[in-house]
Amino acid sequence: METLKQYLIPYLLSNIIFGLSIVAALKKPMVCRVFFATFFLWACYINSVTAIATPRVYLTYARLNALPFYSNFITGFFSQHITLFVLMIAAGQLSIACGLVLNKKLTKFACLGGIIFGMSIAPLGIGSAFPATISMAVAFYILSTRYKHNYIWKWKQYATPSNKIKTYGI
Repeated sequence: METLKQYLIPYLLSNIIFGLSIVAALKKPMVCRVFFATFFLWACYINSVTAIATPRVYLTYARLNALPFYSNFITGFFSQHITLFVLMIAAGQLSIACGLVLNKKLTKFACLGGIIFGMSIAPLGIGSAFPATISMAVAFYILSTRYKHNYIWKWKQYATPSNKIKTYGI
């Protein structure tokens, strides 16, 4: 509980923002795509720089998590290969950002990557602002199943009903 008090403001902000991403995915999918693309590009940059400059900072996640498996992994194998692991995560984040900017299958793959990412870091608990990552995964799911995607610079693509995927009552 003491840890939550220490991170209360960023924790609450993350949960509000990613909760709103669900609403954006439903009502303003372009806003959601731009937000996620920007967020994942920013996360890629921060993680890359941090992994190279001060990789040991990632060991603090071992005390913030909800599952002992994650804590043991972080203090064990991960701690010996921090830079490699975090740079691989950053590459995935860059792939998600790029896929969201592009169209069709690439956007679908980016959404799948966002779902997997959100679910994978959820067990970090406070360290991932759980349940914000679940909200993010839900927003990615909505984006991937509800719309046909074109390039992100085609701003009016979601204005037409023909862009929605037939969900048959869902």
